[in-house]
Amino acid sequence: MKSPLTGGETTLIEKIEEHEFRKEKFMIHVRYYVCNDTNETFTTNEQDELFCNELYSQYRIKHSIPFPDEIKAIREHYKLNYNQISKITGFGLNQWKQYEQGVVPSESNGKIILAIKDKNTLLAFQQASKNHFEKEEFEKIAQKIASSTNLNEKDELQQLLYSDTKRGIMNGFATMNPQKLKAMVHFLIAKEGNGICPTKLNKEMFYADFLHFKKYGVSISGLQYKAITFGPVPYHYDTIYDNINNIIKEIVILYDTESIKLKNDTSYRPEYEIFSRQELETLNIVSNKLTPMKTSEIVNLSHQEEAWIKHQNNHGLIPYTEAFSLKAL
Repeated sequence: MKSPLTGGETTLIEKIEEHEFRKEKFMIHVRYYVCNDTNETFTTNEQDELFCNELYSQYRIKHSIPFPDEIKAIREHYKLNYNQISKITGFGLNQWKQYEQGVVPSESNGKIILAIKDKNTLLAFQQASKNHFEKEEFEKIAQKIASSTNLNEKDELQQLLYSDTKRGIMNGFATMNPQKLKAMVHFLIAKEGNGICPTKLNKEMFYADFLHFKKYGVSISGLQYKAITFGPVPYHYDTIYDNINNIIKEIVILYDTESIKLKNDTSYRPEYEIFSRQELETLNIVSNKLTPMKTSEIVNLSHQEEAWIKHQNNHGLIPYTEAFSLKAL
């Protein structure tokens, strides 16, 4: 990268540093450039996003504070607008909206947000704020909440695809979104054209998730990965592929051995709009690099990664911190 200061050469610095947030210290992966001409440092938007995501994610996990997507999901689940949810919780007028946009709630407000995932708790909060509403609006809101389900309940598909995964460093701090996971699998299969064997798909999933974490401090799928003989794989990957609709399993013979290829149902149109621009960019980087490779080549490639080398002896789960040592991408 050229220096924005002089137009000259730069040096990329990557290291772990101690940083403070709300009077607590956290070890954070940082990435920045040094201008070779002036010795001044500067960062890109991507590097700033990585830093903030990792710092705030560590703080949220430590104090059980919900993430922005979880906070938004609560409001939308109960069909409340910003004004209504703010009155019910007693937050400031713009506070809830700011939390959805990434501002980290205080510990006390975080506990309130988690508590109202239970509809009975939310109804109790609403009752306590009755004087802030006109009678008709109050009754309409109460009816909406009462007729809703609790957000604490996992749906069946999420349980199948993610099992007992918890949000944290082992799943790349990502939300567990079955629709996004399904779209990711369909995207990578589609890029192969004539189908893909599960072994190769496992590696493409690994590289996509770990590369995205390396760049932005969050994974795409929210899956956990483990190290087995043939390289890193999604935890319970067979269950995942068996429970994603519109995937066709085709039996093929390779080297006199029966094998399986996964293909997309051609009548199915995956919902790729669920991906952010950054996620699509990461998926394309991975597929452009790995699609031309044979399965054996990508297995050998994954065996050069610290993520596999350090955890393969006990077939252990791979923390996403290993993303910063990726060699292939």
